This record gives sequence, C-alpha cells and structure tokens, in this order.
Amino acid sequence: MSEGPFAVRAAQLTDRDPRALQPLPGAPGRHVDAPTVGLTGPVRPSVDAPTVGLTEPVRRVTPAISVCIAVRDRPELLVTSIRSVLSGTFDDFEIVVVDDGSTVPAQECLAAADLLADQRIRLVRQKPSGISAARNTALRVARGRYVTVLDSDDEFTEDGLARIQEFLTRTGAVWIYTDYEELVGNSARSISLPSYPTARRMLWSVLTRPRLPFKHSGMSIERELLVRLGGYDEKLPIKVDVELVLRALASGVHPAHLDHPVVRFHRHEGSISRRRIAGLSVWFQLISRYTRPRVPGLALVIKAVRASSEIGKWLVSALGR
Repeated sequence: MSEGPFAVRAAQLTDRDPRALQPLPGAPGRHVDAPTVGLTGPVRPSVDAPTVGLTEPVRRVTPAISVCIAVRDRPELLVTSIRSVLSGTFDDFEIVVVDDGSTVPAQECLAAADLLADQRIRLVRQKPSGISAARNTALRVARGRYVTVLDSDDEFTEDGLARIQEFLTRTGAVWIYTDYEELVGNSARSISLPSYPTARRMLWSVLTRPRLPFKHSGMSIERELLVRLGGYDEKLPIKVDVELVLRALASGVHPAHLDHPVVRFHRHEGSISRRRIAGLSVWFQLISRYTRPRVPGLALVIKAVRASSEIGKWLVSALGR
C-alpha cells in the first residue's frame, strides 16, 4: 500500500504548515491544523490544537518515540498517564494527546496540572469523531520514528519506555507488544503474553483465543509502517486495535514480544473492552474478513467459539466474579 495523501498531509502538518505558529484567541501556544484521516471518507474540517507557549522559533524535533494518547472526558486519568511518561527514565520522546471532543477541554486539566509548559507535550483538540479518528490524528501529528500507544487510563512503569527503546534497538523490530500489569481495585497481577513463531500463528490466536494475545496499550510500531498500512479503520466503532493487528498480521508483519510488563492497565467498569456483547458483531466481521475462505465452514466454527468466549466473559463480569 502506498503512503498516498495520508503521508502528504502528515508532512504538511508537522513540517510546513505556517498555521502551526498561530496562537489560539486568549491562550498562548502553537496552533496545529489537524484534519482527521479517513480511510475512505473525506477529510474533516480543521480543528484547534493548542500546545505550549513559545519564546523562540520552533525547532524541528525528531524524537525516538511518540507516545500517543487519545482521550475523551477522563481529565484526572489523563494527567496520571502523562505524568507516568514524564517521570520515567527515558527522555527521548514526545507526547501527542488528541482530545476527541471532551466536554471540558483537556487543555484545561493540563493547565491546572501545570503540564502545558512542557514542550514535549503536544495537544490536539478535535470534534468528537471516535477512537479510530483520534488515533489517526495522533499518527498524523507524531514525529517520532516509533509510535507507542498509551490508553488514557493506563500508565507506564518507570522503566517502561526505556525497556521498549532498548528492545527495539537490540532486535531491530518494527512492531512490538509487551506484557503488562493488570490492576483491579487494590490488587495487581502481571499478565504474561505468548510469543509466536510466525505472523500466521499469531493471527489465528487473535481470532480464537479467549483473552487477546496482545495489549494495545504499550504497543510500539514504526510510524512509517503504520502509515503504509493505512492507520486505524474509522468504519469500526470498537475493536479497532484488533482489526489493525489482524490487518498487519495478514500483511505478513510479525510483531515481536517484549516479555516484561511496561504498562499498568486499570480494569474498571468504564473500560471500552468490557463492551463484549456489542463487540460480537464486530468480531464476526473480522472473522469473515481474515479467515481463509477456501476452508468450508471454518469462519462459522470460529464465530461460534468467539461467541461462547465473549458471552462467558460477559456473564462472569455481570455476576461480579
């Protein structure tokens, strides 16, 4: 897949757009134009993207890692996520925050937390467009060689980014996923994920395994590769991380596994991942799309397995076990 207009818009936005120096009315800072990437639809209107105040001309910065956070209406959790990045031992990064139409703009909570003065934080605000559109906006704005996803209610461990960068450098991997810590209330446990010898083996595991064999938060991807793949599918309301991984695996991309927890995942009632029943129809779409059609009845069998798994997990959650 060619980079096409996606890459062109990204370059224009980060390197050449003179509007990047225009301040918002009544607020200091750079002003970035951020039309949302659509895989098939038209480009949406531009939106405001205030960042930090400037006292000298903007210098081009190419960090090793762009930590990308999409958020809507989670101000306290967002501040905690950002601070977990800032307090880490690795410092060659930028943080791209895309505010997907929060009721109270994320700019306000970051200002209250005294975070807007940090020039490593780049804030984009857009009209409510959905998680895929928000992540595509972050991808377009990002300047790092690698894009590292961080959910707005998750945190990095102190050495999380350092371990990611060391692993990327040592292995030459272009896509990695990591183990993580799962926190429920006051309890915590480390989740160790499996490794796979081939992309095809991992694809079948994603389709059939009750618990996903990857965690999207903490996943690090070479930015140019993610652009070539087309970014996130904006036609899907949920399971967009699953679709992206399946598309990459079907294209022959083989993610490497970093067997160390680098992200703290907070499981709570508001987690999108708990919308299991609503996600079944999306799962069925993905199974039809990424199974081999020449095997009669295979997709139907996998759909039955997935339905049993999702309904079972929903019942466990509903019963509070």
